[in-house]
Amino acid sequence: MRAMTIVALGLGLLLAAPPAFAEGIGLSADEIASLGGPKLTPIGAERAGNAEGTIPEWTGGVSEPPPGWKPGDRRIDLFKDDKVLFSIDKGNVDQHKDKLSPGQTALINTYDGYRMDVYPSRRSCGWPFRRDSSSF
Repeated sequence: MRAMTIVALGLGLLLAAPPAFAEGIGLSADEIASLGGPKLTPIGAERAGNAEGTIPEWTGGVSEPPPGWKPGDRRIDLFKDDKVLFSIDKGNVDQHKDKLSPGQTALINTYDGYRMDVYPSRRSCGWPFRRDSSSF
């Protein structure tokens, strides 16, 4: 019985966390209301892409399963035909270090043969969101 109470309390706190967290980090009601609007995604990322064009605008992501897929099937690689734009290895890591974390740079410099293939950016994560009380 005690375990059930703890689980129920945990679930209740988890469901209350998103709005409480947003308010707890100093977001105003207007900022919270702007989630899912023209500037921000439902989880608060910028919808716009970057100026260089390497990050595209978020337009809703993949929101439907691929045609013919059904639960229990293997996952389908929606981007299997994407080509590698370039690779980063020990020979060119310094050219790209402004875009790499210190850990990525260390991996490339530490392990012989380690390379990082770079593909076109995607913003494919879909997020179900409704602005009514049933959205959570």
